[in-house]
Amino acid sequence: MPKVSEAHRCNRKRQILDAAIECFARQGFQRTTIEDIIRESDLSAGAIYSYFQNKEEIIETLADERHQREERLIEEALRHGEWSQSLRILFKSFYESMAESNQRKERRLGIHLWSEALSNPRILKMVRRGINQPLKLLSDAIAREQSNGQLPATLNPDATARILIALFHGLILQQAWDERTDVAAFVKTAQAMVAAYLSSTATAHTAKTRKLAAVEPVR
Repeated sequence: MPKVSEAHRCNRKRQILDAAIECFARQGFQRTTIEDIIRESDLSAGAIYSYFQNKEEIIETLADERHQREERLIEEALRHGEWSQSLRILFKSFYESMAESNQRKERRLGIHLWSEALSNPRILKMVRRGINQPLKLLSDAIAREQSNGQLPATLNPDATARILIALFHGLILQQAWDERTDVAAFVKTAQAMVAAYLSSTATAHTAKTRKLAAVEPVR
């Protein structure tokens, strides 16, 4: 029996995952069966089960791929020294990812998983894993910028990071509900709002500091 190459195995696995994305995005997690994925992939049941035991394993693999991709986007954006530039790159990267049709299908799958996570502890753990690492990357970066004096010390790093993530999640939902959603306008406006908030917070912090310095008794 000829030996199957690693490249062949990777291609087969990708074929199964792509078929699963189509099924999950179209029918949702609960309604999709392993038989649906078999038909969509045009492979045999034996071929599917040689890579994955069930649809939960397929979901976890897809989720891990997306999480790793998003973490790389954030890490790449944060490599730039100036926070404002990192923020622009971050918004641009996520905007570009949402313009890709295959990525939009994966986002629809993500929405189905958010719903399933409310009653399925295994899925909840998977979803939280996809939030926790971006949250840590962003909050750590915000804290570093605070220590460098680039962001006001009054900001809560965890809360600010959650707001950035929530903006992206909100866009995912709106795009899924209404394909007419102007993603470019949303991203531009969200970026301007975040920049304005950070700027106003910094101004308020500076004004408060000057006021305190002005009333400090001379010794």
